[in-house]
Amino acid sequence: METSAAIDLSEALSRVDGDRDLFLTLAGIFLKESPKEAAAARAALQRQDGAGLAAAAHKLKGSVLEICAPRLFECTKRLEDLGQRGEFSEASPVCEDVEVCLAEVHDALRKLIAEGCSS
Repeated sequence: METSAAIDLSEALSRVDGDRDLFLTLAGIFLKESPKEAAAARAALQRQDGAGLAAAAHKLKGSVLEICAPRLFECTKRLEDLGQRGEFSEASPVCEDVEVCLAEVHDALRKLIAEGCSS
């Protein structure tokens, strides 16, 4: 299986000592939970709640680390920083970037799960 642009599969597998089943389990959890985390970030942004935005982005960022999605990680990190500073006008397009990257990661994970993460 090729590493997609959205996910660094080699790094993700190294973080779980090559345990493909564990990675697939983590991927399934991410697919289930990450939309809730992204929705919490979007809701906090709409309320102009900097602390809530930073917290939601931080939680999503932690989940992203487990599956090794570098572009999504950078977007969530930026969103967290903007939330901490209360820079809502700048955070809005970054939140959109997070949502686009998240969709790409979800597509890549679904493909990996369907293929059983085989090499």
